Amino acid sequence: MKRLFLVFFILTMTVPAIAKDITLIAGLSLPPYIIQESDKGMEHDVIKEALATKGHTLKLKYVPFARVVADYDKYDGAITINESSGIIGNYSDVVMVYRNFAISLKDNEIKINSVEDLKDKTIVAFQNATKYLGPRYAKIVEENPKYSEQAKQVLQVKMLYSGRATAIISDINIFNFYKKMVKDMDTSATIVLHKIFKGTSYKVLFNDAAIRDDFNAGLSQLKTSGRYEQIIRSYIQ
Repeated sequence: MKRLFLVFFILTMTVPAIAKDITLIAGLSLPPYIIQESDKGMEHDVIKEALATKGHTLKLKYVPFARVVADYDKYDGAITINESSGIIGNYSDVVMVYRNFAISLKDNEIKINSVEDLKDKTIVAFQNATKYLGPRYAKIVEENPKYSEQAKQVLQVKMLYSGRATAIISDINIFNFYKKMVKDMDTSATIVLHKIFKGTSYKVLFNDAAIRDDFNAGLSQLKTSGRYEQIIRSYIQ
């Protein structure tokens, strides 16, 4: 009887977790992190491969970025999110760190040494920047009537080079991606990166803690093997 119990115990302990089709809600294209048109991007690929290590498949449901927080519970979770969203849930380990800067044109000789220096300038930030860049940033820019947020970040680049914005707030990888796409105006002017923000860490929010744990294990595996860095380099070099 003891032998039968031992065999049963071993079998139940070695049965793999059931692979699932995972649908996560995501904001619209945010290249090079998320490229909706091709279902690729460095953030997308990392999440997809981390889930695949446990047999899970990934599908993204693309929505306007503002709806990610509102609708995450209609799916298996959400990406490009963190605890500052206000949601209490099963957050993964850090997937990506976005590096945001205030970006100005060198010829304009703009001085931006702190968040407070944004208070009287024409600033165009990415959508929901006030939520992700901290309360100090939010307080300063909400008192600035010349502050706005733009969902289409290619327009940020155009506004900077056309002089319609004193500075823009953008992740440097996103800025460089969209700068290459602008063909209808001169973008050769030298920029200045004002380092007034810390990196913003983004995670995956899962409704199922077990899937979150599977994902974390896969993410760790990607980083240990060097595959994580390989994915990153393939998009920014």
